Amino acid sequence: MDYRLPTTAVPKRYDLRLEPDLAAATFSGEAVITVDVETTLTEITLNAAELLILSASVARVGGVPIHGSITPDEVAERARLVFPAAIAPGEWRLTLRFTGTLNDRLHGFYRSTYKDAAGQPHTLAATQFEATDARRGFPCWDEPAFKAVFGVTLVVAGNLTAVSNTAAIREEPLGDGRKAIAFADTIRMSTYLVAFVVGELEATEPVMVGQTPLRVWCVPGKKHLARFALEIGAFSLDFFERYYGLPYPGDKVDLLAIPDFAAGAMENLGAITFRENALLVDEAAASHTELERIADVVAHEVAHMWFGDLVTMTWWNGIWLNEAFATFMELLAVDAWKPEWKRWVTFGVSRAAAMGIDGLDATRPIEFEVRDPHDCVAMFDLLTYEKGASVLRMLEQHLGADVFREGVRLYLERHRYANAETTDLWKALGDAARQPIPGVMDGWIFKPGYPLITVEPDGAGLKVSQRRFSYVGGETDAGQRWRIPVVLRASVKHGYVERRLLLDGDTAAVTLPAKADWVVGNSGGTGFYRVRYAPSLFKKLAGSVAKIAPIERFNLLSDSFALAQAGLMPATEFLDLTARFTAETDRNVWMALTSGIAYVNRVIADDLRPALESLARHRLTEAAELIGWEPQEEETELGRQLRGDLLRALGTLGNDEAVQARARAVYARYREDEASVDANVLPAVIAILAASGGENEYAEFRDRFKRARTPQEEQRYLYALAGFRQPQLLRQTLEMTVNGEVRSQDAPFVIRTLLTSVDARGLAWDFVKGHWETMARQYPESAYRRMYEGVPALVSPAWEQDVRAFFADNKIDLGGRTLQQFLEQLRVAVAFQQREAESLAAYLSRQKSR
Repeated sequence: MDYRLPTTAVPKRYDLRLEPDLAAATFSGEAVITVDVETTLTEITLNAAELLILSASVARVGGVPIHGSITPDEVAERARLVFPAAIAPGEWRLTLRFTGTLNDRLHGFYRSTYKDAAGQPHTLAATQFEATDARRGFPCWDEPAFKAVFGVTLVVAGNLTAVSNTAAIREEPLGDGRKAIAFADTIRMSTYLVAFVVGELEATEPVMVGQTPLRVWCVPGKKHLARFALEIGAFSLDFFERYYGLPYPGDKVDLLAIPDFAAGAMENLGAITFRENALLVDEAAASHTELERIADVVAHEVAHMWFGDLVTMTWWNGIWLNEAFATFMELLAVDAWKPEWKRWVTFGVSRAAAMGIDGLDATRPIEFEVRDPHDCVAMFDLLTYEKGASVLRMLEQHLGADVFREGVRLYLERHRYANAETTDLWKALGDAARQPIPGVMDGWIFKPGYPLITVEPDGAGLKVSQRRFSYVGGETDAGQRWRIPVVLRASVKHGYVERRLLLDGDTAAVTLPAKADWVVGNSGGTGFYRVRYAPSLFKKLAGSVAKIAPIERFNLLSDSFALAQAGLMPATEFLDLTARFTAETDRNVWMALTSGIAYVNRVIADDLRPALESLARHRLTEAAELIGWEPQEEETELGRQLRGDLLRALGTLGNDEAVQARARAVYARYREDEASVDANVLPAVIAILAASGGENEYAEFRDRFKRARTPQEEQRYLYALAGFRQPQLLRQTLEMTVNGEVRSQDAPFVIRTLLTSVDARGLAWDFVKGHWETMARQYPESAYRRMYEGVPALVSPAWEQDVRAFFADNKIDLGGRTLQQFLEQLRVAVAFQQREAESLAAYLSRQKSR
C-alpha cells in the first residue's frame, strides 16, 4: 500500500472554523482549502480519520460550486472525493463540512479533564497532531511536505478561552452564549504543527523578548508555578534568535500546560503544549533534576520553532533533522543559561542510553525508511533524539563551533518556510566548512550501530583499531567501518599529550613522544563510540581515575559495563572497577556505577541479593557520609542533587537500615516543617520510605498523590507507590493503572517502573498479561509502546520464553523495530545471567564474608 498522497492537488491555504462542544465531547467544523490543481482531475484524495465528512464541494473564486461524493477509507485514514465534472488545472476552493469526537486517547483533537482545588471536575480540549493526527481534527493533506498557511477561527462558549498558533485578531459574540475568535494567519507550515486549546485557562503577563510576547498558560490556580518556565523560555528564545541569525518566525510564543498530555511537549508554532510537570514548578520545592527537566524541555521546544517549524523534514524518515537538532540546541541553550549545571557532562547519561539500543542487532539507522504512519511513531526514540544529538555534537567538535553554527545558519536561510533533506544539511555544513561532509557523516546517519575502538600499546606509541560493537555477537564484524573523529589523551613523561585522528580504516598507528602511563581513548567524551583498552592500559587507567575528567570517568564505567554485557569483560572485573570510585564526587559517574549494580541485581538469584546490597553499601557509604544529609554553604546545585542520589541508592539498592531509619526521622521533620528538608533530599527520602515501608506509608503516599499541590509532588508520590515491596500493596498500585486513579498519560510509565523492580516484576508481568487489551484501549499509543520498555528486566529463561510467546500469540506490533529491540535486550540480559551466574555467586559470597 502506498501511504503517500497524490500531488495532483496541493493545498496552499486552509481557512478553518471549528466549534468544539466540551460537554458533549464533540466538535463540528468547516475547512475551506485553497488548492492548486496540477492536472485535470475528477477526484481528490486527502487524509481524514475518525471524522464524518458531511459535504464536499469545489469552486473557482466567485464560481458555482461543484458538489462531490465522499468515500471514506478508514484503514488508510483517507477520504476520496469524486466530482461529476472535470476540475481543470489552476486555483480552486475546496469546502468541507465535518464533525468529530473529542477523544480520550490524547491524540488528534481530544479532551482533557481535571479537578480544581475544591474537587470540582472541569474539561478542556487540546490538540496533539504529530505525527499523523491532524487528520483527526480536520480533513487535510497530513504530510509534512504539504505546507500551507492556516487561518483559524474557534467558536467557543463565552466563558472559555481559546488559544491557537497566532495572536487573536478578532472576537465576536454570536448572541447564543458563544463567541467566535479569529486568529492571525500562520506562516507556511505543516499540518502537524496546527494547535487549538479551549478551556478555562489563565495566562501570565507577557514577557517581551524583542518584539515577541511570551506567556505561560495553565488551568486556574497554577499560574504561580510559571515563573521558572518563563525565565528559561525568554532566555532560550533570545539565545536561538542570536545563534540562528534569524528572527523568531511567529507573532507570539505561548507555553501551555495541559493536564492530560501523552508526550513531554509539542512544538506547535506559537502554541507549544506541555505536560504540566514539564512546564509548571515551585522552584523552592523542586529538586535539581526536576528543574533541569523543565529547562531542557522548554529549550528543546523553543529550538523547534526554527528546526522543525520554519524548516521541516520532507518526510518522516528525516525526523532526526527536527528532533536531534532540537536536542542538541536544547543542550547548547541550557549550558549557556546555567553553565554550573555542566549540561554536556550530564548528557553523557543520555548518550549511553542511546548506545544501549544502538548496540543491538535490532537497532536501526538514525534516518530510516518510513512507509506506514504506524512506523513513524517508533521514530520518536533514543536513536532519533540522543544518538542524533550525540553525532551532531561530535561533528560540531570536529568542525569547530563557529563553522558548525555558520553551516546551520546557511541551512535555515536556504530552506525557511520549506522542507529539507539530510543532503541539504550536509551541503550547508560543507559549504561553511569548505570540506565534504557526507564522507564523514553518512556512516553515522544512514547505517546502524557504532564502533568499538580498541587501544593497545605499540612500542612507544599506540595502535587504534575499530569494529562494530554488538551485545549479542560480542565482537561482530560485518565489515562495517566508520570515519571516526577520535581524540586520544595520554599521560607521558613530563605531561599530557592529545592526538586527533580521523580513523577511516581498520587500524591506525598513533605516535607519542614517550611511552604512555595511561590513555583515554575518548578524550572529552564527545565521540559516539565505546573504548576497549588492552589489559595493561586498562589497569593503569583504572588506577588513575582521579586524574581524568568526570565525563571520561563516566565513559570508563559505562563502556566497561557494556563490554561485560557483551561478554567481552567479566562482570566481576566491572564490579572490581567500581571499588575505585568510592570517593567519587560527580553524580553522572555515580549514575553509571549504580545503574550497573542495579542491572546485576536483576540477574542474580534472590539468595545473593543481601551480598550485593553489602557491596552497594561498601561502594556508596564513604561518599554518602562525606556529603551528609544537610546542605552546606557554598554547595553547588549538582552537589545537592548528588546528596539525594547517593542517599536514595544507599537506602534502596543498598538496603541500608541506618539510612532508612534516618529517612524516617527526616520525613517526620518534613511533616512538621516542609522547609526544613532540602528539595533534593526529599524525593530520595520518599523513595527510601517506600522501599522500607508498609501499609501506613502506602496509605499516606497514596493520599498525598491525590492531594498534590504541584506536578512534581504528584509524580514523587505516584512513583513511590511503585517502590513498595509488599505484594498486597503492589497489587493496589497495579489496579490504579487501569481504574482511572492514575492518568492514562502516566499509567504506562508506572507499569514500566513496576516491571523493572525485582520485587514487583513478576506481579506486574502477570497483570500486563491479564490487562494488556484494556491498556491498549486506554493508554495513548506512544506511551503504551513505552510501557514495554520494562520487559528486559524479566530476566530468566522461563520469563523470556513467556514474554516471546505473549507477543507472538497476541500479535502485538509496537511499530518499527521497537518490539525486536525489547526482546533482544531481554536476550542479552538472560545470556549475561547464564554466562556470569557462577562467577558472580562466588564473587558475592567472598564480598559477604569480608
